[in-house]
Amino acid sequence: MSLSVITPHYNDLDGLKRILTCLQEQTSKDWEWIIVDDCSDKLVLINVEEWKSNINDNRIRFIKNSSKSNASVCRNKGIELAKFENLVFLDSDDYIVEDFVSNRQIEFNEFAVFPNFHVVDDTSHFIKKELKNKKELLNKFLAAQFLWQTSCILWNKTFLAQIGKFDPNLERLQDVELCIRALFVSENYKIIDNKVDFFYYAKPISLKPEIVRKSCESVNYLISKLNTNYLLDFYRKSLIKAYYFACVKGLHRCKNRTNTIYVKESLKLFSKLKYINLFEYIVGYTLLKLYQYHLISDSLFIRINRYIFKY
Repeated sequence: MSLSVITPHYNDLDGLKRILTCLQEQTSKDWEWIIVDDCSDKLVLINVEEWKSNINDNRIRFIKNSSKSNASVCRNKGIELAKFENLVFLDSDDYIVEDFVSNRQIEFNEFAVFPNFHVVDDTSHFIKKELKNKKELLNKFLAAQFLWQTSCILWNKTFLAQIGKFDPNLERLQDVELCIRALFVSENYKIIDNKVDFFYYAKPISLKPEIVRKSCESVNYLISKLNTNYLLDFYRKSLIKAYYFACVKGLHRCKNRTNTIYVKESLKLFSKLKYINLFEYIVGYTLLKLYQYHLISDSLFIRINRYIFKY
C-alpha cells in the first residue's frame, strides 16, 4: 500500500531537508512526497531549487503556488495531485522515524487515527490518548478538546475529496474543522493504538497582536459554519462555548488589552447564535470591560472565564 505524503511549505528549507532524510530512511519505499510552496521568499526559493536539483528521486514533486494563499490551499492542491489513495500531511517542522510509512500500510476505510505522538517543546513530552469511546470523539472536538494533531491522521483520498477537503477560508483551526466534518459523516474509521513514530515540534505561542484577531476570526467562522450546516441538540450547542474560552485565552496570553475588541465581537456572535445564554453573555461582557480597564487581575480574569465557559 503506497502512501502520499503532502507538505505545505513556506520559508523552511531546513525542515524540508529533515523530512527528506526521514523519508529516505524509511523501511518501506512505497511513498511519494508532494511539497507545495506558498510563495516563499525569492532567496529561499533559489536555495530550494538548488537543493532540489541535487535530488535524483522521481517520487518527490515540488509545486509552487502562483499567489500567496495558506496551508489549507497547499494541502488541497497536494490532495488533487496525489497518485495514491492513502494520504498523510506532514509540516516542514515535523519528524518521523523509519517505520512511519510501513506502520500506515494498513486496511482502513475513510480515515485512521494514530493518536500517540511525542511533543517536542520546552518540556518534551509524550502524548498518549485513550480513545475507546468513538461516540464521544465528536463531542470532544465540539468542546474545543483537540484529541490529535494534523499528522496523526491517515486519510483515504476519495473520502477526503467527498467531504470537501480543507476549508481554505480558515486561517487557523483548519484541521479541527475538517475533523469535525469527518466525524459528523463517518462511522467507518479506525483508532490505532500506535507506537510513537512521529514527533511534533510545538511552535511557541505567538504573542503578536494580530494573533488574537486571527484566532477570533477563525473561531467566528467555525461556529457560524457549525450553526449553518448542522442541527445541533442543546447539549452539543452548550459544548461549543469552549471556543469562546479559546478566544479569551489568546487575549490573556497576548497581554495586549486593546485586543479586547475582537473577543467582544466573538462574544456577541456566540450570544446571537445561542451558544451561550443571557447570563453567560452578561458575565463575559462584564469581565471583558473590567479586563480592558485594568479593573481585574489577569489571573482572576482567566479563572472566572474558565469556570463559566470551558467545558
